[in-house]
This record gives sequence, C-alpha cells and structure tokens, in this order.
Amino acid sequence: MQKFLAIGLLAITLQLAACGGGDDKPEEPPMKVEDTVFGDLVGTQDKARDRANAAVETRRDALDSRLEADESAPPEE
Repeated sequence: MQKFLAIGLLAITLQLAACGGGDDKPEEPPMKVEDTVFGDLVGTQDKARDRANAAVETRRDALDSRLEADESAPPEE
C-alpha cells in the first residue's frame, strides 16, 4: 500500500513539474539577414542568381527565335 502511495505522489510531482510556467516576455523576432554579417553574401548570391537567370532567358529567347525561323522555312527537297 505504501508503494502505491509513493508512486502516486511521484507521478503527481512529475506532472506538476512538467507544467512549469512559461516565459511572460515575448520572443524577440530574428534579425533580417541583410542586417547581419552575412548580408553581403546574400546580396552577392542574389546578384549571381539574377545574372544567371538573365543569361538563361537570353539563351531561351535565341533558341525560340531559331525554332520559329526553322519551323516557318519552306521544306527542303
């Protein structure tokens, strides 16, 4: 009987300990990446990505115009 009482008290104590109070102050939002020491790196990546996308876009336009020219050409005999 005494074992059950000890186990019950231990279980209640553990449950109460798990219900600890939360932080009352709100969590501070994280800084923007541009405001950190990594800001320049992110900007560099964005510039490189923009240049690569522009190169891909130029190549796609050239291929599209070439395909249109080839499709509208008269068939060779």
